Amino acid sequence: MVTAATNPVLVSGESRYSTDGGGSVSGLTAITGTELVVVEGEGTIDYRDTRRDEYWDVDPVPNTSAVVVSTVVKNPDRLDCSDCTVQRIERIDVATGDRRVLYTEVTPGTRNVEWHDVDRINRTHHLIADMSQHEVEMVDVSTGTTDWEWSAYTALSPGSGGAFDGDWTHLNDVEIVRNGQYVAASLRNHDTVVFINRTSGSVNETISLGEDDDHSILYEQHNPDHIPADRGGPAMIVADSNNDRIVEYQRSDGEWVESWVWQDDQLKWPRDADRLPNGHTLITDTNNNRVLEVDARGRVQWSIFTPINVYDAERLSTPAESGGGVTAAAADLESRTVRPETAPERLQAGVEATLGPRAVNGILWVTPSWMRLPEFATVLLSLLSALALAGYEASVRGLLSGR
Repeated sequence: MVTAATNPVLVSGESRYSTDGGGSVSGLTAITGTELVVVEGEGTIDYRDTRRDEYWDVDPVPNTSAVVVSTVVKNPDRLDCSDCTVQRIERIDVATGDRRVLYTEVTPGTRNVEWHDVDRINRTHHLIADMSQHEVEMVDVSTGTTDWEWSAYTALSPGSGGAFDGDWTHLNDVEIVRNGQYVAASLRNHDTVVFINRTSGSVNETISLGEDDDHSILYEQHNPDHIPADRGGPAMIVADSNNDRIVEYQRSDGEWVESWVWQDDQLKWPRDADRLPNGHTLITDTNNNRVLEVDARGRVQWSIFTPINVYDAERLSTPAESGGGVTAAAADLESRTVRPETAPERLQAGVEATLGPRAVNGILWVTPSWMRLPEFATVLLSLLSALALAGYEASVRGLLSGR
């Protein structure tokens, strides 16, 4: 159902994010996290929305200045609940600030239940990645009814993924693919993108990407985008989050083959990557509070730093997600990877190897924004050295007192 809401905070030319790399933001770009913002140029914030606690997926509505965004409010005062989340699908006009709540649900819990993705299919129908129920749902927002649904409980082993009684799948992305025949669903905690037949409801394992706990393919990924055959595919471009890279897989001879990869010496826990029509790739780098655009040669064209725990980024002048982009092979994109060379970089690599990428990214998520991995590694090394020295002094004193 559609309800009216008061306008959000609207900013025009009053604030900006810091830019890096000498470039400027190439067109209006929407960014989500703890806020919804639209930036352009030298990091100028044209629009900011702070009414909700969190903002997840954002997609432009074609031929308008509006976006559809999934938003979250946790434990709202007006509801008699101490552990619940209000999930909303909202349409917001970023030019005027007008907003409509298209659909609302209240779900139990406040962590690992948020709808990370809502795909607008048409004016009335939206596809929801329902993390709280481990379900994919097609909802008609004009009637509030569910027209189609798929449950992971019907297809997956309870022993796979995360804790079965908790964050089992961490379902974080959905997309209708292959001429409408399938829904591609990203199961983060299964390290897999499954392809669900919309007619039978069965998972086609022969075309699914990834395998539970095989981190050489995907490691707790976010926001995979399907690129169809008419744009060089089938291919999938994925934010391979705990592998700290953006990766693309091309379908070849019945298998998924890695065809492109990008990372730099900063990238930590990326959670979105969109292939743009010009062959560039728009990336969110969550643990560095960074949004950036990479060109065909793998060079950073521009980047901005944000304080909002960035999740999704969308170029508002192009189709949603990677809808206008071609494959890496079709665009002749150059891959880029990094290896540690300096002493700080080797220290960082040592910490990652010791703790594991999942632990490192979790630590960076909860530490202050100024403390990146090199600072954390220095603090950790200092702490371990102090503990070792204290232990040595204690043992010496014990020996001396025993004489």
